[in-house]
Amino acid sequence: MTHRGRRPGWWRSAILCSVALGALVADCAAAGASTTTTTTAPDVTYVGVAGRSISLGMTQSPSGCNPHTTAGDTPATQLVLNAVLPSPFFVNAAGNVEQNANLLVGNQAELVSTKPETIVYTLNPKAVWSDGVPITAKDFIYAWTQQRGDPASDSTTVASTAGYRDIRSVVGSNNGRTVTVIFRTPFADWEMLFSDLLPAHIMEKTGWDPACTTVNQAIDLSGGPFRIAKVTAQSVVLGSNPKWWGTKPNSRRITVDIAADSAQLAQWVSTDHVQVALPSDLTPAFLDEMTSLPGVQSQIALSGTILQMEMASGPDSVLSPGMRLAIALSVDREALTTRQADWALSSVQVATSHMYAQGETGYHTTPSTTPTTTPSAAPTTSTSTSTTVIDQGGTVNFPSVPSPAQASALMAASGYTRVGTGTWDNDFSVALTLNLAVDESDPWAASVAPQLRSQLESAGFTVSLTPERSAAAAGELLADGSADLALIPRTSTPFLSETVAWYSDLLGSPGQNGSQNWTNYDNGTFANLVTQASQQLNKNDATTDYQAADVQLWDDVVALPLFTEPTALISSRKVGYVTATPTSNSLLWYAQYWAVRVPEATNNTTPSLPGP
Repeated sequence: MTHRGRRPGWWRSAILCSVALGALVADCAAAGASTTTTTTAPDVTYVGVAGRSISLGMTQSPSGCNPHTTAGDTPATQLVLNAVLPSPFFVNAAGNVEQNANLLVGNQAELVSTKPETIVYTLNPKAVWSDGVPITAKDFIYAWTQQRGDPASDSTTVASTAGYRDIRSVVGSNNGRTVTVIFRTPFADWEMLFSDLLPAHIMEKTGWDPACTTVNQAIDLSGGPFRIAKVTAQSVVLGSNPKWWGTKPNSRRITVDIAADSAQLAQWVSTDHVQVALPSDLTPAFLDEMTSLPGVQSQIALSGTILQMEMASGPDSVLSPGMRLAIALSVDREALTTRQADWALSSVQVATSHMYAQGETGYHTTPSTTPTTTPSAAPTTSTSTSTTVIDQGGTVNFPSVPSPAQASALMAASGYTRVGTGTWDNDFSVALTLNLAVDESDPWAASVAPQLRSQLESAGFTVSLTPERSAAAAGELLADGSADLALIPRTSTPFLSETVAWYSDLLGSPGQNGSQNWTNYDNGTFANLVTQASQQLNKNDATTDYQAADVQLWDDVVALPLFTEPTALISSRKVGYVTATPTSNSLLWYAQYWAVRVPEATNNTTPSLPGP
C-alpha cells in the first residue's frame, strides 16, 4: 500500500546500530530509535560542514518521471523525487504524518468542515518551481483532474484514484495561494493526497504520462531544496535548487549512484565511493562486510513491507476455500521467518496481519506457535478443521507451524487423495499442480520461494515456480488464472485507506486505477468494512473497522502473511545527520540536513541542524 509507499512509513521497532566504529551515538539516536552501538572513540572530534558533496548508493533505479503513473509508481522513483517534488505532508522518521512547513504558511492545511468534508491549504507565497513559476492551486487542480478516474482527462495510466475520486471540487483563490478542496464522500486519509506535486504548466504540454524511463530534469521541476541536475543510466545528480525559498541545504550536491547489486554497493562503501547506502537486496554477506568496516554505521529495522503468499480466491479458481486453508496449514512460517529474516533482525516475528506491518498501531498480537483445538471461532471457509483463526478477543491464532493432520483432512474433503508421502491426486489420478508466481524484484520473495516450494511439496503439493519482474506482474498472473499462488510484498503506509485496492474491486478490476486485488477476492463484508473505515474521520473508529476487515481475510484465507521485511541503511561517520526512514520513501527528504563531517580544526561552516 505502498504507497506506495507507498508505496510511504515510521519506526515500528528499535533500530539496531550493529556496528558504528568511530560513529557518534547521537546520529543514530537522532533518528528516534533506541540503539545498540559499539563505539571506538575517535582521536579527534568530527563536526559537520556545509557546501560539500555526498553520494548515496542504492540497488534500484528510478523507472519514470511521474510517480503517479503505473510505470513511475516505484520506491526508487518516489525516493529520488522526494528531494525534488513538493508535498503538503510527508511521513517523518518517527512514523508520523507531518505538514511541510516550507510549502504551507504557518503549517496551514486544515479540515474546516465535515459536512461536507472541506480542506483548506494556504500556500507559502514564496513557493516557486525551479523555473520561477509560482506553485499554486493550478498544480493541485491538475493533480486532481488527472487522478480522479475521469475519462475526460488525458491520463490513462494512474497509480491510484483512491481519495481523488471522492473529491467534488478543487478551487483556488487569493491568487492561487489558497486551495479549497471539497469532498463529495468523506475521505479520512486526505493528508496523503497531492503528494509529489508536479508542475501543471509543464505537464499540460508533455501529457500526464511522458515517455521517460527515469526521472527527467525537464519535467520534474523542483519545488524542494534540490533539483535534478543530471541524469544518466547509472546515476542521478541532485544539485541545490537556486530558487529554493527555504533554509539552504547543507550539501550542495547529492549524487545517487545505482549499483548492480549489494556486492557492488559494498565495494562502493568500502572505497568511500558512496557515503550512504540503501540496499534493496540485503544479504548476510553484505551485512557481514559492512559491520566489519571501521567508521561505518549499519542501521537495521523493520520496513513497512509485508511478504505474503496470496491465493487465487475468485469463483473460477481451482482452489476452494478448504484447499486454500489446507495449503496455508502446510506452510511452516516459523521456519521461513527464522531462516530467511532472523539473521538480519532477530525481532522479526511471524506476521499476524494482512494490513499492518509488525509494530504498527493496530497490528494483532503474536500468534500461537501451535494450532489450538478450541472451536470457538472456526474459519467460515470449512467446518472440517478445529483450528481457531481468531479468538473472541481478536487475537490471531492462525498457527505459525504446519498442521499436517488438519491439512490432510481438508484436502480429502475437497476430493483429493494421497498415498503415503506421494502427491495429492484427483479422481483421475492426476497430481494437483500449483503454479507459484514470484516477484523476483523483491529479494525476500526470491529468497523465500525455494524453501516455500519445498515445504509445500513435502506436504504433497506439486509446485512450479514462475519468476516475474515485479509484484504487479506476479499479481497479474494470479488474477488472470495463470497462477494459483503469488509470493509478493505488500507495502503498508499510515494511510490504510489504500488497502481498499488490495482485496476488493472498489477501485476497479485488478490492474486498473490502482486496484491490486490480484486474488479476485469478492466479499461484501470486507468491502463494506474498508469503505466505512476509509470514511471514518475518527482514527480510533477506523482502526476498529480495519482490524475487523483483517479478521475477515483470515477467516477466508485469502493470503498467508509471512513476515515484515527488514531493511538497512548504511552510512559513513564522514557524514552527519543521516536520518533513516525504514518504513517510508522519505530518506532524501532529510538529505537537506546531511552534512560532510571533518575534524573540528578544519570546520569553517556550521551546518543547519535537522528539523524536529
